[in-house]
Amino acid sequence: MRKLACGVMGLCGVLAACGETTPPGNAYLGMKPELRTNYIDIATDRYVACDLSYGSIPFKQNIVVVEFSAPGLPDVESADVEVIGEKTGDKSFAMNSELRRSSRGNYIADVVFYERLVPASVVALNVQPQYQYVSLTSRPRGSFKAQVTIDTPNGPETATTGSVNVYDSCAYLNNTDSRD
Repeated sequence: MRKLACGVMGLCGVLAACGETTPPGNAYLGMKPELRTNYIDIATDRYVACDLSYGSIPFKQNIVVVEFSAPGLPDVESADVEVIGEKTGDKSFAMNSELRRSSRGNYIADVVFYERLVPASVVALNVQPQYQYVSLTSRPRGSFKAQVTIDTPNGPETATTGSVNVYDSCAYLNNTDSRD
């Protein structure tokens, strides 16, 4: 899929200032996609990514969850997810052919990272992550965001999520209920 870009530099700045999440003309992607991970900071209830995990964490990898709506399409079969390091600009790409549905009726793409988050070894899987509370044992080393692109009758459409901080290490506390 090709990426959409703003044709007029000033227009991008105006849209960003207004809180727009998608380029003009997107008819099929709905609200701004939500970016989650399987790790939640117990102190702030925010999603985080952890390079190293201490304690008895059942899953040793970061699972990136991108939830998006596509109200203009009857059924979305796949989505491209690109994870972008905000500090480095490094990108990891995954084609997710097995989207699942959230309890809200939105689409969910899950991407599993087995190594450091950015750059990372990426595998797209149909998994439902076990959300886990952690305490942070380091300072953030950066952050990442995700772009989701879907095919539509008018061509590809892309939307960008907010960002999630990446920490060198976290300590597992306990599991929590699904947020999907």
